Amino acid sequence: MRLALLGMTHETNTFSHVPATYDRFDIFRDDEIVSQYAESQSTNAGFLEAANRFEVDVVPLTFANTGPIGTITKDAFDRIIGELLDRLRDDGPWDGVLLSLHGAAVSEEYPDADGEITARVRALVGPNVSVGMTLDLHANVTQKMIENTTVATFYRSNPHLDPRPRALECAELIVQTIRGEIRPVQALEMPPVVINIVKQFTGEEPMASVIRDCEDAIQRPEILTASVAQGYPYSDVEEMGMSFLAVSDGDESAARDAAQWMAQRAWEMREQFVVDTPSADEALQMAVVEESGPVVLMDVGDNIGGGSSADSTIILEAAKRLGVKSYLQSLYDPEAVAVCVESGIGSRITLAVGGKTDDMHGSPVEVNGTVRVITDGLYEDPTPTHGGFRYFDGGTSVVLETEDGHTILLTSKRSMNITREQMYSAGIVPERYKVVVAKGVVSPRPAYEPIASRIILVNTPGVTTSDLSFFEYHRRRTPLYPFEEDARY
Repeated sequence: MRLALLGMTHETNTFSHVPATYDRFDIFRDDEIVSQYAESQSTNAGFLEAANRFEVDVVPLTFANTGPIGTITKDAFDRIIGELLDRLRDDGPWDGVLLSLHGAAVSEEYPDADGEITARVRALVGPNVSVGMTLDLHANVTQKMIENTTVATFYRSNPHLDPRPRALECAELIVQTIRGEIRPVQALEMPPVVINIVKQFTGEEPMASVIRDCEDAIQRPEILTASVAQGYPYSDVEEMGMSFLAVSDGDESAARDAAQWMAQRAWEMREQFVVDTPSADEALQMAVVEESGPVVLMDVGDNIGGGSSADSTIILEAAKRLGVKSYLQSLYDPEAVAVCVESGIGSRITLAVGGKTDDMHGSPVEVNGTVRVITDGLYEDPTPTHGGFRYFDGGTSVVLETEDGHTILLTSKRSMNITREQMYSAGIVPERYKVVVAKGVVSPRPAYEPIASRIILVNTPGVTTSDLSFFEYHRRRTPLYPFEEDARY
């Protein structure tokens, strides 16, 4: 049995000013996929594990990935998908296909880029080849994605600590389908509701209950698996919002009943999906009165894992203005890195940092400080991280200690704050600080929750702000709760 492994993952923030061009993608081919992902906790790792687990031949072809940024250019989509399809055609025939996708990809030509990929794969391999797909929990799932796949599974954890088991589950169901042991039938239900990003942590309510309902649905004897997608509110697409998928063994009505039951239960909780979060000033004032640290401030508006700039200065400016000491954060600023590198370790320097990508994440902040460390920005974390990643590259990075009592890690590449190894590798010990800023909402939790005396979500402006009224949507469906409070399901 031969299974093709291929895919492209991109979480597209359509409000970002940074386009996803071809050169922003990391493209891995053949054994490169194995070396990069086999020992990780990623989707690709789960698909690769299926080879030994189920005694099948999993053939890695091409996989393209980039961090969440703006819309995928037509050139990038055409070149990447063209290569995926060429490899799928030229290296066949196949008994099955394993697709590693995200579910919230948007290209200049295709708002439903993931659906377009599944449709082209299905057209190429024909109706009789089993196609499995694993998606991120933040997918904006479409009927097109489901109609062109045999089985789909979504992550169930946010932060995303389960990509590998979800992909392995998908692969197992595909193997069973090919062997004639099951006959999957999928049903997708999409209630008209958006869940705010600050309420998407699956370890707390309301998402804890939503996930429990999903697990209960899986226990039904006729159901093979079930999934819930939280949706991604920063992709302006028609299907933006929550969705529920049930997969039965040949019983369409059972799949439909399970999907509708999960959706109705979530709909009844919709008022819990909306919340207010404190401003930067309010959050810092809450942090400094805590008896111990570190107090971790989640910079919601600069959620790097959601497609933000990584260079927001909103909280930094407030900390400087309020006189907050023992303060740590990272900033993407290749210009500032270059100046510091030229000045050298030990040099005292005055420069403006951050706020350079666009006009949505604050203005550059002038700081006076000393260059303490210069690193290559490469680090590794073998423990579970958000998304299952293991190898990281922040580009040339600099530790700047300011006269204000702030430590700023300046990076030359956008780098998510999802592992403390980012700091340790630069000689920074975050446990020693009173206030630590993590640019994210949920993704930094596995890294910083173990050391935090308290975690505070901060409503900052930006392309991932929790205030969804900040955005002008053009494609989303209407009515859609909470934008239209009279929405019905």
